[in-house]
Amino acid sequence: HPAGLIASGLLTSPLPHCHVVTTTTHKTLRGPRGGMILVGKDEENDMGIRTPKGRLKRVSEIIDSNVFPGIQGGPLMHVIAAKAVAFKEALQPEFVEYSKQVIRNAQTLARKLMDYGYNIVSGGTDNHLMLVDLRNKGLTGRDAERALEAAGITVNKNMVPFDDQSPFVTSGIRIGTPAVTTRGMKEPEMELIGELINEVLTHLGDESVAKKVHQKVRDLTARFPLYPTLD
Repeated sequence: HPAGLIASGLLTSPLPHCHVVTTTTHKTLRGPRGGMILVGKDEENDMGIRTPKGRLKRVSEIIDSNVFPGIQGGPLMHVIAAKAVAFKEALQPEFVEYSKQVIRNAQTLARKLMDYGYNIVSGGTDNHLMLVDLRNKGLTGRDAERALEAAGITVNKNMVPFDDQSPFVTSGIRIGTPAVTTRGMKEPEMELIGELINEVLTHLGDESVAKKVHQKVRDLTARFPLYPTLD
């Protein structure tokens, strides 16, 4: 998920330390839903996998022989084209500023939630997301996710460290900032989003509060349209 932040030089790349790294092309890289398999230093594998003639295979050879066209197939050309567009965007100077704003927005939102007494796992964030432990609020991740969704705010329920709830319930929620940053939102909007999240979770099950927050969400997103040049 942090591939875009790594590509921007804001987080350390794991490639020099790993044989193989997998990553998504959506999330912070801001491309289509999909993934990539990356190879660090392409050297002979240390698992003893050999060619029919006895030569040790390189890491890239092992991967290539197990994905298209070797075993797995079904390339989607429109997704490949969309990935190319995303990679081109990631090469632009503007993408670095976007990535910096993603982190600033996440840090602002995390601080706002902590001001309201929410427990952010790790005490804050230095990337695009935060994990909120709701146990001190007496809430489950499932209930929080559903309540926020009804108010127009999308989050994911998520397990937290030493969680005593099942993965279908959880004790936390995960919140990320790439999408709102792409729409042009900055720190003031993160403050507002933090207020709206707290308002919903403080009045869980109150439909009148959910409706009021939903309208505020509509007003906010109207100021930051997905396609500002389209009528």
